[in-house]
Amino acid sequence: MTLRAVIKAGGSTGVDRDAVATLVADVARSDEIVLVHGASAETDRLAAALGVPQEQITSPSGHVSRRTDRRTLEVFAMAALGVENFLYVEKLQQRGIDAVGLSGLSGRLLVGKRKDVRAVRDGKTIILRDDYTGTVEAVNLPLLTQLIGPGRVPVVAPLALSMENEALNVDGDRVAARIAVAIDADALLILTNVPGLLRDVSDPSSLVAETTVDEAEALAQGRMKKKILAAREALAGGVDEVVIRSAAGDPQVRTVIRA
Repeated sequence: MTLRAVIKAGGSTGVDRDAVATLVADVARSDEIVLVHGASAETDRLAAALGVPQEQITSPSGHVSRRTDRRTLEVFAMAALGVENFLYVEKLQQRGIDAVGLSGLSGRLLVGKRKDVRAVRDGKTIILRDDYTGTVEAVNLPLLTQLIGPGRVPVVAPLALSMENEALNVDGDRVAARIAVAIDADALLILTNVPGLLRDVSDPSSLVAETTVDEAEALAQGRMKKKILAAREALAGGVDEVVIRSAAGDPQVRTVIRA
């Protein structure tokens, strides 16, 4: 029986691209896989090399994220498409998989809505009018299904096209969840640089092996909160399970989340 899954490879420092590519290739020989990847560390590296200042903003709820003005959006596109996507396609081709590199702009694969980004500065909440961050509203399923099949993997960079035909930076974990729901995936696998959901982020032995999405939301801290939000969206859309684990670690050391 052929299974269908979305694999999300994190873009943070410490995510082993070769380990990701080997896993994807092994699974994709018999099952239908879509690979979504991030590019945060590569964006930081390129921004520093190009002299583009990076600003971290804090939302009213306390969430810290990168401010995506137009120049930062262009640097992110260089990192996501020019480096990460290129490398994953190359590595998968080297492993005998017919990888197809895409971003959400390609063929209007991902259509999104631009966010009203609010940030707290000097104790006041302001709206950032020049921020190009968005959320995915629709997936071009007819296009995507043409590219899915055993031995062939779409590799998707997390950029979307807005209703006004502007490029947007969209969260890779939530992109993976939306695609998983759209293709009726059996599972969403999120590969990161930690072994899974931890009760204590400083203690790898505090791994939560299996949990519900409600319990996971109560335990999540920092960047893990976005991954658990993606898990909730995937499970609510009919995906059977979400697995979070290290990209290079023991595949049995993981967190399995179910509704």
